[in-house]
Amino acid sequence: MKKYLILLPALLVCYTLSAQLTVGIDGGLSIPTGQYAGTASTSGNTLNGYAKIGSCYDAYVGFKFLPFIGAMVQYGANNNSFDVAKLNTSGTSTFTTSGGDKIAEYLIGPYFSIKLANIKLEAKLLGGIVSSNYPTITDNTSFNGVTSSVSNSFDTGNDFGFCAGAKIKFMVARIVGIGLGVDYLASSVSFQGVGNGNTYKMSEGVIQATLGVSLDL
Repeated sequence: MKKYLILLPALLVCYTLSAQLTVGIDGGLSIPTGQYAGTASTSGNTLNGYAKIGSCYDAYVGFKFLPFIGAMVQYGANNNSFDVAKLNTSGTSTFTTSGGDKIAEYLIGPYFSIKLANIKLEAKLLGGIVSSNYPTITDNTSFNGVTSSVSNSFDTGNDFGFCAGAKIKFMVARIVGIGLGVDYLASSVSFQGVGNGNTYKMSEGVIQATLGVSLDL
């Protein structure tokens, strides 16, 4: 519930100042890039995400005080499975995982909207907090008939991130729009190992291809 509280102040501001308001939700594909999609062996304090193509969604509130320019608040999430099969080809150990790669974002920034007949063209550039979860990885080894297991888990990583995106929105009714969008989310997140206290870095990048619906008031 608390993740939606960031949208409430924006709604109150819009109501108070009578700004043009858009409220919407999107969902679609989450396509990992960079180290987030990387499957190379971990080197030093650098992590690779082994993230597979997954799903994403977001909810947003935008309000315009000028004809083409406004401000937007957005909450979003990406859920990507961890490619443990790929990890198991990297050595002699057998790995198992608990959980997957997850990214949540709490963003704010400017957006631009131009209406052409029954079509709106929109663009945004948002920044804020990106919160990431990395799965617990268990390393299972066998030697001389003896099996041992070591689990590595990580605290949630939080850092600054940004999201740049564009959308074409078809107004199917006076205040109802159907939008096709593409966003790029990026951040460089630090994770702390629960057992050893070491800090690990990972550069995250996600391309989001979405379909959504909005109310434009």
